[in-house]
Amino acid sequence: MPPDATETKRRLLGAAVEEFAAHGLAGARVDRIAEAAAANKRSIYMHFGTKEELFDRVVADSMAELAQAVSIDAGHLPDYAGALFDRLRQRPHIKRLYLWAGLERQQAIDAEVREYRRNVAAVEAAQEAGRVRADIPAVELMAMVIALVISWDTASWSLKALTDQDSPAEHRAAVTAAVAGLVRPPEPHP
Repeated sequence: MPPDATETKRRLLGAAVEEFAAHGLAGARVDRIAEAAAANKRSIYMHFGTKEELFDRVVADSMAELAQAVSIDAGHLPDYAGALFDRLRQRPHIKRLYLWAGLERQQAIDAEVREYRRNVAAVEAAQEAGRVRADIPAVELMAMVIALVISWDTASWSLKALTDQDSPAEHRAAVTAAVAGLVRPPEPHP
């Protein structure tokens, strides 16, 4: 009886997540993925296609996992930002894959686009209801919220050297406060 392809695919995807999160697309090696998964290189190409297609699959799966774990309530974007911050601390590979994809794979991934479209539509609805500022397009506002969530992780090490505090709770509080200020609708002028 032939080996179970489902189990091989699961091992390959797990190994690919680790490899791509650590090394990005350019630095990742198919040989290391196969070795870590106790499989052969041929099985990678057979199940997933090229290294780029495997990377896209890993990124899409990670973004889908994140979307399932953290649902958006656009009327409460600071809470969403806090939950996103927490999840990315629990699953740091997702943040690393997101950053690698932005650097090395400058093209849209359909599964990720679908998730963003849903989130942007929720922000647009909150804008129309007056719960979120409407002077910034929803897609840009969503990008800014995500940027604030990962801002400390992407900050220069030279900037980080200016503080002796590295408290996740303080970073989370700063993120949610910044998002609250960013999305607050402007006060009406008398």
